[in-house]
Amino acid sequence: MANSQNVLFRLRQLVTLDEEGAENALPLCGMCLEDVKCRLRSDANADDPRVAQAAAALACYRLAVRNAAENGDKVSFKAGDVTVSRTPASTVEFAAAMRDDAFLQAVDLFEDNSFVFRQVGK
Repeated sequence: MANSQNVLFRLRQLVTLDEEGAENALPLCGMCLEDVKCRLRSDANADDPRVAQAAAALACYRLAVRNAAENGDKVSFKAGDVTVSRTPASTVEFAAAMRDDAFLQAVDLFEDNSFVFRQVGK
């Protein structure tokens, strides 16, 4: 069953959250779950595991955007001759790809609201 706790469990599989971070992310998980449920077709099963996964991926994306806005610094560390760095933009980009993939996996559950048929005038 898709609920905030289930979404949080799946979110914690995508990103590392300590107990305080998880507690702070729980309301976000609930909001993302409601956002995903609003997109479901009327005959779609809201308890499909892909619903919770899409909500978790959406929460992951929103966390990445929030973190990038809060601390826009580049994260890097050096060990000997090897330097590893990660920019907030690359983190948001990765989270967006995870979100898009999760929604693609569940595309048959959602309504298509992006198509509009209009008459072409003369």
